[in-house]
Amino acid sequence: MDAATIEMITQRADLGKGTFYRHFADKNAIVDVLIGQYVDDLLRSVTQAAREPHSLREALGGLVDGHMEYFLSHPDEYALLFQGRKLVRLEHGWVSDVDRPYEDYLGRIEELIRPFLPVPLCDLRMRQLSHAIAGFVSGFLSFAMITMEPQVVRESIEPMRGAFLNGVIGFIERS
Repeated sequence: MDAATIEMITQRADLGKGTFYRHFADKNAIVDVLIGQYVDDLLRSVTQAAREPHSLREALGGLVDGHMEYFLSHPDEYALLFQGRKLVRLEHGWVSDVDRPYEDYLGRIEELIRPFLPVPLCDLRMRQLSHAIAGFVSGFLSFAMITMEPQVVRESIEPMRGAFLNGVIGFIERS
């Protein structure tokens, strides 16, 4: 997106610059809208995959699976959210408008996990946990999507998925 010019965008969209500027202040405004839409779509996928779990392991596994399936089906969205815009960030506190979808995304992950925790976690630990889930998927996919077909990615992640889930559950139990 950084290399794209307004001219390139309006030409590809088959609209005039006046129409573009009537709706967007600049090309970053388009990115902000897309990020909001993609985060909403990702959250729907994650929520559906994690629905009605009976244990912490099932909830976590559903979150990982929902992320994987969404991004394997939407590689361009993956690139924008995780590579181009740094979805996995450790800052917490003041949130700008552009960061709001990311903050909502991490909060939703926390909401899906919280009912299955054996003991409540402080806000910092919950945020670390949501980052760990997002980071695991994005880290694995950053290499796998370049060289592997989706089915191979699904098969390849299984051993790491199990180790990751065991590690997260251990982290929660130690907290």
